[in-house]
Amino acid sequence: MRVTTSEAQERARSARRDSDGPRRRELLDAARDCFGELGYERTTVAVITERAAVSRATFYAYFSSKEEVFRALATLVCRQFLDAQHVEGPTVDDLREVLRTTTRASIESMYANGRILELIEHRARLDDEVGTEWVSVRERLVGRYVRFVERIDATGDVTLSAHPERIARTLVDAQRVGAVRLLDAPRQEQLSYIDDMIAMSERLIGFR
Repeated sequence: MRVTTSEAQERARSARRDSDGPRRRELLDAARDCFGELGYERTTVAVITERAAVSRATFYAYFSSKEEVFRALATLVCRQFLDAQHVEGPTVDDLREVLRTTTRASIESMYANGRILELIEHRARLDDEVGTEWVSVRERLVGRYVRFVERIDATGDVTLSAHPERIARTLVDAQRVGAVRLLDAPRQEQLSYIDDMIAMSERLIGFR
């Protein structure tokens, strides 16, 4: 079977895309900075390569376009966003502390990636691949909250204010909207919002 140059390049690029080497991470870090600072439309391959201090040929060895590097970045940020809610250790048995820890970690992750999350949410309406990623993340977050609220309810120590799924969706949406609104706020205001969100979450779930 004869393989054309473009086919060979695409195969090589696919292999690099599935890897997590330092050069690929450098390109993704540069892309994160550029998209976050300039937005989607003003960010170009030239801008990303200049920020990463690499040639366009190096960029195209890993990504075929601006759209592809953004999709890869969206996948990375969404994964980090989900990982921020993962709790291990003794606190796992203290459900109130789990709520506080995961709420704090989730909102801090939004502060760190808020600009990119805004772009992901916007691009999700225009790019089917990004849209699938974003819907999957949101539903996994809601699903985690639902199972967590049901676990709390099963203890018999709380009186839920609403159905677990309604509580879960309310908390996920409130955290995202509130955190994005405060991206440029003073640090103390950001921290105060986290404390307020924790208190509201405890009240909504029914902790006494």
